[in-house]
Amino acid sequence: MIALTVLALASALADAAPVWEKVAPVTTEITDATATDAYEVKLADNAIILTLTNRTSVKVFTILGQLVAEKQLEAGTWRLPLQARGIYILKVGTSTRRITI
Repeated sequence: MIALTVLALASALADAAPVWEKVAPVTTEITDATATDAYEVKLADNAIILTLTNRTSVKVFTILGQLVAEKQLEAGTWRLPLQARGIYILKVGTSTRRITI
C-alpha cells in the first residue's frame, strides 16, 4: 500500500515538472537580463527566458541541488515557467550562474 502511494506521488511530481517552451523573442520589459557570447538570460513573470545562439545543454537546479529541468535546447528563445520563487542555479553548457526569481 505504501509503495503504491509513493509511486502515485512520484508520478504526480513528474507531471508537475516545468518544461522548456519555445517562444518568440521577448521584447517586453524584463526584470533582470544578462548576456554572454553564447546566450542571454532574462527573468520575467516567474520564468527563465533563455536565448541561445547554438544548440546547448541546459540544466536548472534548486539552491539545494535538486534538478528542476534538463534539456538539450536548439538555438532560439526558450521559456521555463517556475512555480516557486527562490534561488536557482542555471547551467548553460559549461557556464554556471545563480538566478533569483
